[in-house]
Amino acid sequence: MTDKYKYKSISLKTQTIELIDRLSDKLVPGKKLSSAGTVQKLVIDTIESKRDNQGNDNEHMHTHKFKSV
Repeated sequence: MTDKYKYKSISLKTQTIELIDRLSDKLVPGKKLSSAGTVQKLVIDTIESKRDNQGNDNEHMHTHKFKSV
C-alpha cells in the first residue's frame, strides 16, 4: 500500500502536461520517465543548478533526500 503521506498531487494545465510528456524521454538518455519522474528530475536539477551557480550551501531544499530518477 502506498504511504499517503509520502506523495501529493498537483493540477496542471493540459498544455503543461503535454510539455512534460514531450520532455519525459529527453531528460535521461535511453529512458522514458513518468510524468512525476520528469517533474521531480526538473525540480531537483533546477535546485542543484541554482545552488551551484550561487555557491550557496544554505539552500532550504536538500535534494539528497530524493531518490534518483
